[in-house]
Amino acid sequence: DPQLKDEYVVVTAHSDHIGVGVDMRMKDRINNGLMDNAAGVAIMLETARLFSESPTKPKRSILFVAVTGEEKGLLGADYFANNPLRPIEKMVGNVNIDMPVLLYPFADLVAFGANHSTLGDTVARAAGQYGIKLSADPMPEQAIFTRSDHYTLVKKGVPAVFLMTGFTSQNPKEKGGDIWGKFFAKHYHKPTDDVAGLTKDFGAIRYDMGALFADINLAIGLDIANAEQRPLWKKKSFFTKLVGKDYNTEK
Repeated sequence: DPQLKDEYVVVTAHSDHIGVGVDMRMKDRINNGLMDNAAGVAIMLETARLFSESPTKPKRSILFVAVTGEEKGLLGADYFANNPLRPIEKMVGNVNIDMPVLLYPFADLVAFGANHSTLGDTVARAAGQYGIKLSADPMPEQAIFTRSDHYTLVKKGVPAVFLMTGFTSQNPKEKGGDIWGKFFAKHYHKPTDDVAGLTKDFGAIRYDMGALFADINLAIGLDIANAEQRPLWKKKSFFTKLVGKDYNTEK
């Protein structure tokens, strides 16, 4: 679009992990971080491919950003937010992908921060196209919305959501939350968060679920990019007071 092309939808994922473990007793000390967050980066790259190959271009531009140092305190994202490639006020929304657990056929998504801006409705519409529900934050006491890369842009006034696989499975014989919990307890920030370790424990990596996640991510991006109104913070959200950006707030 002649005017909206200078506004940007920002898609982020962190491309590094915690490196080499310090426990010398372990035979394998390399933390490859398959789910946290190679899976998120792969979904981001697949989303970029889908956008680039689409014959119909979105009205707004899409900016894909792989950031580093997330595990050390959102360092790369903080640098980006303070040294942006495009003006911050032109970034209309951020969709962040961090640790999608692709080990079961998820039936829902969690979008941390969905209740704080109109992006919650956007995610619900996009996921609904694929029969996937949007679930509420299952662990609000953890304040996870403040703990991943998108938060550096939130503090600059940019509405954002942080996407993660939900706790419900399409398979009625299994509980997605139990599988997610098992991954978190046994493999999170451990060398076994790799193909060999996860395949041994869970049977298979669900690459088909990665494709589904990318399709939903594309739909979210298209909705934001083509909407007449840019995403807005909700008037009663804590973050509306924090960022103090009138141009990003519901009237």
